[in-house]
Amino acid sequence: MPALVAVLVYWFRVLRRPIDVRLKRRHVGGSAVLTLGAGMIVLWIQERPTTLPNHYKWGELAGVMAVYLFTWSLLLATRARWLEPWFGGLDRMYLWHKWAAIAGTLLVLPHFTVTGAAPGRPANTAGLALGVISLVGIIGLVVISLPRAARILRLSYYRWKFLHRLMGLFVAASVIHGLLLDQVIASSLVLRVVFLIVGTAGFLCYLYEELLMRRLLPTADYTVTSVTRPADDIVELRLTPSGPGITPQPGQFVFLHAGGDGAWHEHPFSVAGTGPGRQLRLSVRARGRETRTLSAELTPGLPATVSGPYGMFDFTLGGRVQVWIAGGIGIVPFLSWLQALTSEDRHSVELFYTVPTEADAVYLPELLAQSDRLPSVRVHPVFTRTHGHLTGADVNAALQAPITDVHTFICGPVPMVEDISRYLRRHGVPRDYIHAEHFAFR
Repeated sequence: MPALVAVLVYWFRVLRRPIDVRLKRRHVGGSAVLTLGAGMIVLWIQERPTTLPNHYKWGELAGVMAVYLFTWSLLLATRARWLEPWFGGLDRMYLWHKWAAIAGTLLVLPHFTVTGAAPGRPANTAGLALGVISLVGIIGLVVISLPRAARILRLSYYRWKFLHRLMGLFVAASVIHGLLLDQVIASSLVLRVVFLIVGTAGFLCYLYEELLMRRLLPTADYTVTSVTRPADDIVELRLTPSGPGITPQPGQFVFLHAGGDGAWHEHPFSVAGTGPGRQLRLSVRARGRETRTLSAELTPGLPATVSGPYGMFDFTLGGRVQVWIAGGIGIVPFLSWLQALTSEDRHSVELFYTVPTEADAVYLPELLAQSDRLPSVRVHPVFTRTHGHLTGADVNAALQAPITDVHTFICGPVPMVEDISRYLRRHGVPRDYIHAEHFAFR
């Protein structure tokens, strides 16, 4: 009952907020994860047998909730576009995917520590073996997903991705392990059915991702028609569709597979703009090994496949006065926004473009040209080696309106996003007025 009251209070506050209905809708996904999880806990507490030790029952509940969270993690990895509005875009779905996997792993540890062999029942060797396999496998996958661990292991994106595809098998092993050993589940038909439904749903999501997703995702064939390199570590390309093509909204991103079969694998990139005939303009910064290879090998005439578009980084969610903050290559989605604006547009925008030096500000001339075309857009270049890092106080000083009334859109390095978001929250800016493109997902 307290969990239900908390959910009702939360949604009462969300519905009362004076924000776009699309911003209210994106609260549904996270609320569903937490509410259904609370329902699972209540059901297990009500149905648990009284003959088993309490520590064993809580340990088994931890294992059940781990499977529940892993199922959500597998669902959110399917790139299901119908889920995007309810979570706020694919980047946020991947964040929930990551958090659910980490939380599930943290629950697996006390489950194995507390439960051990089932009390009053001979140990099932197969069940124990499956549990150990799933424990080691899941922990290993979570560890290699941590950026620092990946750097230490020198694990490429595609080796990481290949190993990550084993997650569904480890979850399936966990489900069978629970059915074989968990006496709480064995004591109740309701619990067995619910546990089996949850586990089966996760495995079906895994099968869909492995067998069907690449065939069913919206894709289009393109040809690389031009390649330019505005900086040593940045390559800009234009793609011309070989067929109907796709029409991304300003601020969205796509997954690009360039070079044909056996060549460079797909990777997500923001769309910098569109052109006649559904041409796409993409800008890629060579950061990892894969993007460095792409930067070096891309040439006009290569075939490419584009999947998407995805994302809900959308300035139309905000009010008339807005702040746009771009760090480095994070300027790309803002380029598409500027292309979409007209001189009659009523938005008043303070655009901060932060890079280490003036030489790194490769898009500054384009921004200034757009600012000349759009009187309501003011560009603030920030060169961090000269001016220092951009702070929330700098942003506040440039505004002609109370900061609490302004929607702020941020795309760039994670520390910059976190620092500015923290400042805005401390100074009373509503959470729904802070919009960040979380482009650091793997």
